[in-house]
Amino acid sequence: MTKTEREINEQPAKFEEVVKEYDSKSYDMLSFLKNRETSEIDFVGCGSSYYLAMGLSFHFNRLSRGKVISKCFSGSEVAFGLRNLPKGAILIGISRSGESSETVLALKRAKEQFGVKTGAITCNSKSELVNVADASVNLDFINEESVVMTQSFTSMAFFGSLIARDIFNRNDLKRYMTSIPDLSKKLLDDAKNLFEKLRPEDYEHFVFLGYDEYFATSMEGVIKVTETSLTPAEAYQTLEYRHGPKSKVDDKTLAVILANDFIVSEEEKMANEIKQLGGSTIFISKANLRSHNNLVIPAGDFSDWFVRVIPLQIIGVRKSLKNGLLPDEPKNLTKVVRL
Repeated sequence: MTKTEREINEQPAKFEEVVKEYDSKSYDMLSFLKNRETSEIDFVGCGSSYYLAMGLSFHFNRLSRGKVISKCFSGSEVAFGLRNLPKGAILIGISRSGESSETVLALKRAKEQFGVKTGAITCNSKSELVNVADASVNLDFINEESVVMTQSFTSMAFFGSLIARDIFNRNDLKRYMTSIPDLSKKLLDDAKNLFEKLRPEDYEHFVFLGYDEYFATSMEGVIKVTETSLTPAEAYQTLEYRHGPKSKVDDKTLAVILANDFIVSEEEKMANEIKQLGGSTIFISKANLRSHNNLVIPAGDFSDWFVRVIPLQIIGVRKSLKNGLLPDEPKNLTKVVRL
């Protein structure tokens, strides 16, 4: 078993550790956020951490119901002056290592040029990002050996989603917190069973479709498949796929639709179109849809957005091994990007 496979399999247990450590690990960040009048909480990261920032931004906007605006940025956008931040905003940097140069530079620029307060979510308590930030969350029980982010992505995403609930929907915090480990274990097992029959590694073109937080999940799926297997992968809003991109569908296309409660019937129509064009589909949804390969997870309200990345991680690893590659050491990549 590769390191990446082992770290994917450990995710439900890591979620349990997040639950166990939440109160102590969240104290400083919650005090920092709750004791500060702000109308904007933004997130910044690079690579997988950028899509993590995107998912958290969507989730903060959803749970705050307009009380707080949240935006997401790539590290380079802020670090090199492409984006401005309003006075009084909070910018939270996300980085597994806490050493990603553009994310560190982004927080420094935000403080020096715009005078905003900054936070950090990382897995390295001794990192430069933590030194720069005014408050930090340090998930130092996450120690990935693989270059590829798997459990660090989902654990930081879970923690950030808990922070959002703690601030904006505390009545649901306990139920949500305790449900995620079990949901993730079932989805992990179900995905493995499905993939033994469907064999995603036999496809040559992958498409991941979803909206809002699920679009962020889809983009992370693109990174996972691309970096581990060097195979073409794309992500779109689900119904936008019919406006041009579906021209590439053939019998080597596997599309994964991350359905939401609000337009699931329309997303199923999109899946049917892909099948009619010769492609294959997987539906990740709250309901069991018998007409498609289906992974059922009893949450379609975007609260499980990071859990749904697990099957996409597995697809990347299986395709990587089929291509004779080592997913632990993706081509041209390093664990930390320093400028």
